Amino acid sequence: MEPDFPFRTNPQLQALLHRLDLIKDCWDLLAGRKEHYLPRGEREPETAYLRRLEVALPSGFFRDALRTFAGMLASSHWRELPASLQTVLSDVDGRGTDLGVFLERADVLVLRDGATLIGVLPPEHLWPSEGDRQQALRNGDRLSLPRLVLLERRDVLDWHQSSPQSLPNAVRYRLPNPKRQQSTAQELERPEHPWLYGSVGLDGDGMALETSELVADPQAPSGWQLRRMSLQHYRGISQLPLIWYASDGAAFGEGDLPHLGLAHQYLNHFRCQSDYQELLYRTALPVGVRTGVIGPMGGGTSEPVVLGPNSVIDLPEGGSFQFVEIQARSLAEHRAWLESLDQGMRRDALIPSGAQGAPRTAMEISLAASQAYALLQSQAIQKASMFSSLLQHWCAITGEPLPETAGLQVSVSPLTPPVQPLPQVSEWIELFDKGVIGREELRQQLAAVMATVSSSTAQ
Repeated sequence: MEPDFPFRTNPQLQALLHRLDLIKDCWDLLAGRKEHYLPRGEREPETAYLRRLEVALPSGFFRDALRTFAGMLASSHWRELPASLQTVLSDVDGRGTDLGVFLERADVLVLRDGATLIGVLPPEHLWPSEGDRQQALRNGDRLSLPRLVLLERRDVLDWHQSSPQSLPNAVRYRLPNPKRQQSTAQELERPEHPWLYGSVGLDGDGMALETSELVADPQAPSGWQLRRMSLQHYRGISQLPLIWYASDGAAFGEGDLPHLGLAHQYLNHFRCQSDYQELLYRTALPVGVRTGVIGPMGGGTSEPVVLGPNSVIDLPEGGSFQFVEIQARSLAEHRAWLESLDQGMRRDALIPSGAQGAPRTAMEISLAASQAYALLQSQAIQKASMFSSLLQHWCAITGEPLPETAGLQVSVSPLTPPVQPLPQVSEWIELFDKGVIGREELRQQLAAVMATVSSSTAQ
């Protein structure tokens, strides 16, 4: 069990954590959390419950839907980047991440959590002169240039603002502990906390960046003690190089969860699918029933029935033995409810295709496509604005001039349904010969085809 945060948690984040956890569970396909959303039934045997959990397989619909939108936003290209950023396009975070991949990850987090924090970390290696720094860059020293960092919304623990409308002047956050991820089985006997905790803030001279870790301490009430790992100070920085990238352009720390409704639909679909599979399992085989024999349910006793190719069942006069299939009428209701939930998920996800769903008219598809296109266009504007701020922070740290035409152009193609080809003249005549359409309808369709051809020729 993970210990409490060693710092104060912002009330806005605290109120949102439950919903963020729910959305992340849906994104992770409920890994290790299926029992939380599929509780054990009353008087249900443990073995039956464990089997039910094992066969309950969540779909990847929620994650695939968000990735689809993020892929549409990935159709972008940048213009005239600063020279130092251009040299590290394939390693913008010091971990070998390409700039395009970094931006796509940011889009996914924004679509999933409603917002994410992007930071531009100053160079870790500081040099006494510009000549020494240039020499280090020529030698391929990546830590002599800024690095980009991407933080999930749940990992931005607290922040301080001089006023509600101002940018923050101090932020606390957490990062995954690389020691915990790289520990072997023997090293895990000495527990490593899964997180590192950092804080960044402005003072009179610039910006201070501190990183701390939690070490095991049996005498501490929580079993952990906070220990500083590093403290760096950067002069000349008057604004924190942090960008709050939100789906709706919200202020720092704020932002609605755009797909919370879709996550609830996903969980309802998962539960209903599990119930449907359990009904199928319970009603898949017929049940042997004997009449004229008093058994345990009738107040008497009877030997268990053994069925085989060479076995014989002796029954009293008037008795009978037959297999009876359970009439599970609720199966049809569950199947219809599953189809309804599937259509609801696709409607909430604004997927403009009718594949695996109920047939829809071209008008309904076009309306859904237009709505999705409007949302993507709004998100594209937010992404371009975020990238401009990122370049400003980068150049402020490196001291490079910001090119006038530098920026990001995000192009979102209209999500219109493909035009269905009209039947040819020969196909209409064939339909008439087979009696599918009448003579009058054939005349109208042929006239429409001729009008289309004439219009295309005139253009």
